[in-house]
Amino acid sequence: MTEILLCGLTVFLSFTLEVITGFGGTVMAVSFVTALLGMHKGVVVLTLVAIIPQLSVVIRNFRKIDWRNYLIIVALMLPFLFVGRLLQSTVDTAVLKRILACFIIAVSVFRLVQFFVSRKKDGSEEPSQVRWYSYLALVGAGIIHGMFSSGGPLAIVYTSSAVKEKDSFRSTMCLLWITLNTILVVSYLADGSITADTGRTVLCLIPFLAAGIIAGNIIVSRVNEKIFSLVVYICLLATGIFMLL
Repeated sequence: MTEILLCGLTVFLSFTLEVITGFGGTVMAVSFVTALLGMHKGVVVLTLVAIIPQLSVVIRNFRKIDWRNYLIIVALMLPFLFVGRLLQSTVDTAVLKRILACFIIAVSVFRLVQFFVSRKKDGSEEPSQVRWYSYLALVGAGIIHGMFSSGGPLAIVYTSSAVKEKDSFRSTMCLLWITLNTILVVSYLADGSITADTGRTVLCLIPFLAAGIIAGNIIVSRVNEKIFSLVVYICLLATGIFMLL
């Protein structure tokens, strides 16, 4: 029971963030939940749990999905999702997570510096551009999502430059995660990773998840575009630091 309560609290906090920003829930939760449930079961549980808040965001903001950028992201991430699934059982995941964390921290610090110094004389933010490395980051995001179901931080390298409007950003990202996570769930069903025990754990976490969805929707309705961008970059930095712990 203590294990479920601790996982539930983690899910509540992490997916409140997911509803606010459109990413970060699984990444923030994965280290703690996998420590409690084991790496494989923890990743499977979080993949199943994550689809629910992501679906709630997409339903509320379906008309604001940026379909062009959604298709670009899927086209670059999807082929490498399967590479990540293959590497999951062969690569030292602890080393890979630390390398990923360092990259996330570097990117988020760069974005924060850019946020504060790249401003016009009227105080507005200079528009950032999609760089070549943003497409490379999507390839890495596909691999990481296949391994840990948490490719969000790398995908943000592209999306934070390509999609600026708050609700469009959130809905586009959440539709992406629904697409990729559904494919992962099918693969988990095929290899027997989803068991009765996994299902019971997911059911126990749903009340915490529902509370996180409600809290996230209340908070995001009060955040303007400028503050939203800042929150995304700060969450990205916090995610990288958290992954190093």
